[in-house]
Order: sequence, then structure tokens, then C-alpha cells
Amino acid sequence: MQLPCTCFPKVLLLAAAVHTLTLGILDEDSLNWDDAECGQGSCSGHELHLLQKRGDLLHEIRVDGLRKDVIKGISYGPSPLTVAGAVDREDFSGDDSKPMWSGRGDLEVMKALGANTVRLYGNDPDMEHDDFLNYAHFVGLRVIPGNGDAAFQGCLDKGDYNCRAGVKEAYYKNLKKGFLDGNRSYHPSISHVIVVNEPELKLPNLEHPRSFVKAIATAIDGMLDAEAQARVVGPKPNLTVTFSFAACGQCPKFKNIPALGQMWTLRDALLNPEVYDITPSHDLGQFFRNRFTYGFNTGNPSEEIESLFLRHYEKEFPSTSIFVGEYHNPGNPNTQKDLEHMIAMSEASSVFLGISFFEFQNRYDIGNHLVWGMFDPQDRAENNLHLEITYGSRTYQVPCLAPVFDASVQKSLPEQVSAAYGGPGLDAKHLCQPDPDKVHVSDHGFNQMLGLKNSTAMGQFIERVVEHMGGFVPDGVPEDFAFINSHPYASYRNLETLLSAHPDWARWDLQAACVVDQSSLKSEVGNTIGYVCGLGHVDCSQVPIECKEKVWDTASWVFGTHFREIAYLKDGPLRPLEECNWHGVAKFERESSWAQRDLKTSCIVPLGAPDAQKVFVSPYGFNMVWLRQSKDEMSKFLKRAVEHMGGEPGAYIPSKFVQSQLSENASFRGLSQDLARHPTWAHWSSTAACVPNPEATAAVVGNTIGVVCSKGRHQYTLTRWGARSPMERRKARSEGHG
Repeated sequence: MQLPCTCFPKVLLLAAAVHTLTLGILDEDSLNWDDAECGQGSCSGHELHLLQKRGDLLHEIRVDGLRKDVIKGISYGPSPLTVAGAVDREDFSGDDSKPMWSGRGDLEVMKALGANTVRLYGNDPDMEHDDFLNYAHFVGLRVIPGNGDAAFQGCLDKGDYNCRAGVKEAYYKNLKKGFLDGNRSYHPSISHVIVVNEPELKLPNLEHPRSFVKAIATAIDGMLDAEAQARVVGPKPNLTVTFSFAACGQCPKFKNIPALGQMWTLRDALLNPEVYDITPSHDLGQFFRNRFTYGFNTGNPSEEIESLFLRHYEKEFPSTSIFVGEYHNPGNPNTQKDLEHMIAMSEASSVFLGISFFEFQNRYDIGNHLVWGMFDPQDRAENNLHLEITYGSRTYQVPCLAPVFDASVQKSLPEQVSAAYGGPGLDAKHLCQPDPDKVHVSDHGFNQMLGLKNSTAMGQFIERVVEHMGGFVPDGVPEDFAFINSHPYASYRNLETLLSAHPDWARWDLQAACVVDQSSLKSEVGNTIGYVCGLGHVDCSQVPIECKEKVWDTASWVFGTHFREIAYLKDGPLRPLEECNWHGVAKFERESSWAQRDLKTSCIVPLGAPDAQKVFVSPYGFNMVWLRQSKDEMSKFLKRAVEHMGGEPGAYIPSKFVQSQLSENASFRGLSQDLARHPTWAHWSSTAACVPNPEATAAVVGNTIGVVCSKGRHQYTLTRWGARSPMERRKARSEGHG
């Protein structure tokens, strides 16, 4: 094979047809070497990288063995926050973030995991980016930057979705601030540039495909304008758009296939701009054919990608490359195998370039971003980084990185990513251990403790869990309890079940309340208030006036009222870790904790002691009343129990009988047997019948019918299905409830 230049270039610009560069049919005869152009870099031996063919980037294909160099990326948007809050920064690839991407060693960490690409977010065109790009190139990482949302704000505000001017201005600044080198060539680390991320969700939405493809097409036109203005020379990276994995029901074609409808519509707009009210300055059709790569983001498991999307895509776009800009399926039983499957699909495909794992670390400045990262940012005493970072007027300590542990395979996420990507693995000096006093009280935090394999640390974590369940631990968690919950197959759900029994080594407060967590983002609190009100268990039109002044007070009233209402709608233990959480926006606190908060006490709704008039007439309801050891409350419960047995209590229930139901040996089964003998202090009807509870939902009644029918016989005893006697129904009607 004769090359048009010496073995200096590592990257060659090739004039070859698209179909000749697909895997398996690339050969010497298919390449027009006379029209090839030397790229930048160096080579050793015969390892040459074919990077770009006349602008249509098919990523790197290595000549040695013709094995495609699959994108093994990591999506990078770090934040220095270790608790919920806002940070005055969206672009973390600027010089002011250097203490993280260089000082903390984030880019070296990615390389050690086997990554070859870093995908960026939140571009600020006024920032210098050349240091980041230079360092990434030095480490051996390609970079996929993109436009920030601010570049589209003008056309979004106008509502015309002609985004050419705003994007041109922003992208020209990017070219001048690091995307181009001193020779006006693109920085060698840049492999693709994202025009916009998930445009169909914000420009304006999936219901208006003509608008979002117009925004994309005019943005591309603006970026080409900026390149012309900057007089860019040499090879240019492909531009890409990373769509969501939502189906576009309003798109002309592929309405039911995730992402494909958006892609088809964009191609149609680029090839036929006049149909979409677009008057471009450049030949967008030629641009699409020569210099465009599709992208999409998905959290679906790998086994669904081929059937749901890829086979349809390859048929419709056989020569247009594509990659996954965000990939992670949280909760997958084996993340490593899932990633390996995605990489194998990429290696087998002529157009599928690879994936970018989402994401590098969990983030506390964006809602619902605590389940995606492979690292937890953590501030702890033994953090030896001693690095600071300043954004605006605030200075932050650079947190250390604690690997996220995956209990399902007993391996951390970084270990699994490294195994799938073929990396050498991490040096422990880059990392810190999860802190039991800092991790989130959640399933995620519990798994972090499992990864430590340390029952002492688990005991510290359990103390915090008890606090989130309305109690406290005066003398520490018993060693055997902590040990049991440190078993590799222990679970957060089982821990909650054990603690719901209120073990006596903890103290439990009847005045505990579901209140807002004031460390949450206000935007998330507001969204959660709307969601909880929509569930229908609390009438949010009745929020007290004094609780409307601050969102924290409004949230506490809504959350507390909702939690108290659902307490009497279920026949079983409350689960405050689930039912008073909402992604960390709320928590269940004892009175001594919430009383010290900057919240109006009139807006806090304590759960209070179980109400004998409201609990289910069931084993659980009996136990709740029994725990109060109150004759008055047990008498109220017994009256309802008599009515549920088809009777009507007399003027009073004998004190001796009430006391017997408060004894240590008392049980709901025993009560049922006692009442089945029809004691003389109550009146018993011969025409009593089992009827549905008028307060029960249709779904509950329907499910109960199925349960009863499946038993094949009727059992005349107290039931936990919420049925009421005619006596109790008449009483409910008289009080306006039936």
C-alpha cells in the first residue's frame, strides 16, 4: 500500500465513498489515495487511523486489522456540591474548573477506566476551553463539546425558531476560545460537536416537530456561518444532534419508534429546507450527506436497543453514523454485561459508533441526578485534595470521589465500566470511601454501606435511617442488628421493614411529622407540591394562609397532611422512607428535630397516635391500638369490631373485657373468637350480612372479590378487607360519610 505521505500522520483525510468504509469491505482498491490529505499527529509502525472521508466522519477505523475504534465515552458534568443546592456554573470545562478535571484527576480517571472520549455539557462561549482540550489530548481522550442552551434562548423567546444568529454568535466565540488552534484548524481532540441536546424536549416539545427541526437546521446553518467567518481550514468534525429516546407521535414518519421519527423529520428538513420555512446560507443537504452524525440518549437496557431502534435505523439510514450520547440503565442486574453488549453491537454495525456512559458523577445541583453517576462527590475530613474552586462569588472545596457500589453484582460501577471498556482500573489515591454520616439516606446510600463491608459503618448509617423514620438511637445500634444488615444480600427495603416494628433499642416519637427537606432545590420542592396535591389525598385549596408565604411552609403542610391521610388508608406499617421522601425532597422527623427548623409550627402536621376510630378493624389496627395501652381507645376499637361482626354494642363494654384485650396475650385472632361467641353485653342480628365498605375504592373491592372467590368458601369472622356491617354503614350515612 503506497501512501501519499510518509508515516508521520496518525490521522488521514480520505476521499472514499461511504459504503466502502463500512466494516469488512474496506480495502486498498476502495481508497482514492491520490486525493488523500495528511492529518495531524504521529504514527508508529503500521498503525494508521482513518478519521474522516471528505467531511463525513465515520470516527476512527484502524488500518491494523481494520478494527473499528468504538466510542467508549463518559458523559462529564461534574459539580462541586455535596448537598442539594444551586451552583453558578453550567460549563465545567473552563479554566475555573481545572481543580476538578486536572487537579482531582478526573480525565486521568476516565482514561484509567478505558474511556477514549469525554462528552461535555453546558457550554459557555465566553470561557476559554483550550486548556481543557489540550489536557484531554495529552491524556489521550477525544472530546465531544456542544452548544449551550443559552445560544437558543433568543429564538425560543421570539417563537420563530430561527436560531441561526444566536448560535452563530456563540459558536464563533467557541472557535476563537479554544475550538481552533493557532492555524485556524480544529483542535485535534474534538471528534464531534453537538448542535443541541434533546431539542424535541425544549424547542419547544415533541408536539411541534416542525419547530424543533427548524431550530436545529437554522442552528447548523449558523455554525457553518461561524466556521466561514473564522476561516477554518483542514478537516472539520462532524456535527451531531443527540435526541431523546422518546417516540414522536406528531412526526410524519416512524411515530412509534423511539427517536427515529425525530431523525427522519430532521433529515427531511435538511434536504428540503424550503418546506420547513428555512432559508439557509449553506447547502444543508450536502452537509447532511458529508458531515452529519446522529445521536440519542437512552436509559433502556441493551437488549432492547436493537429491536426497538437500531435495526430500524440501519434500514432507514444505512450510511449515516450514529452514537449514544448518554447511556446507562440504572438498576440493571449487571451493568458490565449491559455495556459489553452495547459495545459488541457497535463493533458489529457499520454505522453505530459507540456509547458515552452517563454519567461521571452524581449531581446535587440538578433534580433526579443521584442515580446515574459512577461516583458520589463527597466532602469528608480525610479528603486530602485540599483544592478549592470559585464560581462567581462562591468558593467550594473540591469533593473527593467515592465509587458507587452495585449490590446486585457486589462490584462498584467504576469497576464494571473499566471491565467493559477494557481499562487498567483505578488507583485508589484518586478516590475516597463512602462516609456513613454523609451518604444519602436511601437505597443508594445503603448500597454504598454494603460496599464497605463494615458493620460499624452500617450501624452509623442505620442510626440516620432511624432518624428519618421519626426516632433516634440513644445507645447505638446493636452490633448483631448492624451485622445482619451488612450481609451482601441485605436490602434497604428489609431494613425498613425491620425498623417499622419499632425495636426497643430506639425511641419513637408519636409527634413525628413529614416535613420538607430545606436543603432541597426550590424548583424540585415546587414540582413535588404539585405532584402530591394531584394525588388527591389532601385538599391543597385548604392550605392555611400563614403557610402560603414560604414554599417551605407550604410543602410541610402539604406533605404532612398527605402522609397523615394515607396512614389510615393502608392496613399495614407506614413506610416513611418511601412515602415521605419524593426523591429526597421530604423526610419524616421527630418533634425535637422539626421544632428547631426555620418552619412555622402551625404548618407542620404531626402523624400523632393511632386513632382507634380510623384504623382498620384488622390485626394491624388492633396492634396499633394495643400499643397505646388505653382503655378508652380500646373501647372505641371494640365497638367497631362488634359492628363488623354483625352486632351492636350496648351502652358500655365491660371493663374486664376491655382490660383483657390489653393484656400481653391479647390478639386479634383471640378477639375474633371471643366475639364469635356473641357475648350478652352486645346485641346480635340474625340478618347481618357482609357488604363492601363504601369508602373502599372500586379497585380494592374488585381485588377482594377475586381473593374471596379464590378461597372457595365463606368464613364468618373479622376481615381485614375493609368490609362494614349494616350498623356501621347506617352510622356512616348519618354522619355524612356513606
